Amino acid sequence: MDILEKNIKDPQKIQKAVSNSLDFIKNESEKFTDFKEILNKKYIEEKRNVEKFVKQNFKNLTNWEIRSAVSRIFDKLQIKLEEDTPEKIIFMLFTDLLSELQPSPSPLIFFYEGNPLVKKHGVIVEFNLMPELLNKIEDLDAYKKHQIVLDLFPEDEIVTEGVSLKLAQLNFLILNLFDRAVYENVVPVDRLITQKDGKLTVDKNFLIFSVVSIFASLYEAVTGEKQQFKGSFYTADLSKYFVKIKGFVKKVISDKDEFDYILYASKLEEEGIENRLITIRDYQTQKNVFEESIRRSDVDTYEKIESIFWLLGVENINPVLLVRYYNGDDIIYYIFELFRQAQDEGFQTERFLKDMKNFLKKLFRYPYISKGHLNQKTLDKPVKLFYSDDARFDADYFYFTQRYDRYLDMQELIKDKDEDISLKNLLSKYYLNQINKEELTGWLALSKTNEGKFLYYLITDSLGSLPQENPYKALADLYTLKASHQDIINKIGEEGIYTLIMRILGFYPYDKTLINLADLRFEI
Repeated sequence: MDILEKNIKDPQKIQKAVSNSLDFIKNESEKFTDFKEILNKKYIEEKRNVEKFVKQNFKNLTNWEIRSAVSRIFDKLQIKLEEDTPEKIIFMLFTDLLSELQPSPSPLIFFYEGNPLVKKHGVIVEFNLMPELLNKIEDLDAYKKHQIVLDLFPEDEIVTEGVSLKLAQLNFLILNLFDRAVYENVVPVDRLITQKDGKLTVDKNFLIFSVVSIFASLYEAVTGEKQQFKGSFYTADLSKYFVKIKGFVKKVISDKDEFDYILYASKLEEEGIENRLITIRDYQTQKNVFEESIRRSDVDTYEKIESIFWLLGVENINPVLLVRYYNGDDIIYYIFELFRQAQDEGFQTERFLKDMKNFLKKLFRYPYISKGHLNQKTLDKPVKLFYSDDARFDADYFYFTQRYDRYLDMQELIKDKDEDISLKNLLSKYYLNQINKEELTGWLALSKTNEGKFLYYLITDSLGSLPQENPYKALADLYTLKASHQDIINKIGEEGIYTLIMRILGFYPYDKTLINLADLRFEI
C-alpha cells in the first residue's frame, strides 16, 4: 500500500513489533487446547494479557506503523479464518485492542487469500450491525450523496469509474467513519448498547442518529454547506454528540493522508462486500439505463449520452449497447466534447487519457453507424494530439470512421500485424475498388479469423455452410432464418448475439440485413 509506505519513517521499529507480536500470539495460543477455553473461562484474563502487551509494544509506534505491522503479522500467522482456533481468537483480541488506541489506527486492513478484509469494531460484529448500517447508509439523502461525490472525488476518477461506483464507495466511507467514531468514543459504546430486560441490545435511535450525524458532518466538511442539528433527534443530550461528531469528521478530513487512507480502505471494502462494479457492468443493468435514457424527453441527445458516461463510467460502458442505442455521429460528438471539457476543467490527466484510449479501442471494434453526418464531427484533433505515437490505434480509428485510404496509408507504420489487420486491409481495398468481389472472396477463403470466414460465406451467399464450430454459426442461422431471434437469444443470450452482429458490422458496416438484425434503437 503506497499510502502506508510513504508515511513509514522507521521500518526497524515495525519489524521489532512484528517479531514480538508473532512470538506473543503463538506463545499465548499454546496455553489453550481449544478456542472455547478462552471464550468461556479465560477471556477477561487473556484480554488483560493482550492489552498489557499492546501498551508495552505499540506505544511508540505511529498509526501508520501499526497498520503496516498488523498486515505483516496477519500474513505471517497464516490464520485460517474459517477455523476457530486459539490463535485466531487472540489475534482478534489483539486487533481490537490496537484499534482502541487513541487516536485509533482503524480501520486496520489485511488480505486473506488475496481478498481485502477491513477490521470492524466488536459491537458491529457481535450485534451483526453491518446489514442494518449499510441499509441505513444506502437510504441517506440521494441529492446530498451526489454532491459529496462530485466534490470529494477527482473528476477524472468520476468520469472513468462512474458516479454509481463512487456512491457505493461513499457508503463504505460513511461506514468506516462511523466505525472509527465508535473506537474513539465519539459514538460511545455504552450509549449505543443498552441493557433491556437483562439483555444487551442496540439503541436503534442512537444508531440512526449517529449515522445521520456522520453523514451530515461529512456533507458539511466536503461541500462547505452548513448542516444544522434538527428533526426528531433534537434534544439537549443528543446535540452534544452531534457537535462531537462534527468535530471528529472535520479532524479526519483535515489530515489528507489520513482521510485518503480511510477512503482507500472503503474502496477495498466496497469491492470485497458489495462489488457494485459487477452490477454496473451487467448487460441487463446497462440495457435498463440505456432504455431509460432514450425515453427521456426533458433533455437532448447530448445530455442523454453525457448522463450515461458519467453514471456508468467510461471504463464500464458496454460499447455494443452504446452503438445500438445512439448513432455514431452523436457518440463521436460527445466524446470530442468530453476531451474539450477535460481540458477546460482541468481533469485531462494521464489517467483520463489512458482510460479514454482503452474505451476507444473497444469502441473501434464496432461499427460507426451514421445518420448522414459521418466525419463532420471527428476525433481527429484529440487522436492526433494524444495518441499519434500509436500507429495501430490511429489506423483503427480511420477504419472505424470509414476512411479506408487513410487506414491503408498507416500500414507501413504498424510493426506488429495480426489477422485482424490483414482482414481490414483486404476489406479496405475492396471498399476503395482496388480489388473486385471475386478477388475479395478468393482472399477471404484463406482467412484464419472467424470473422473472415463468416464474411466469406456471407459474400458468397453460402452462410448455411458455415462450419458448426465457428462461433458466428448462431448469427449465420439467424441471418438465413434457420433459427428465430428468440431461439438464438435462448441459446447464447441477448448480449451474445448482438455482440456477434456488431463485431461483424465493425468489419463490414454496409450489410443491410445485419443492420436490421442489430435492432438499432434509433432511426437511421
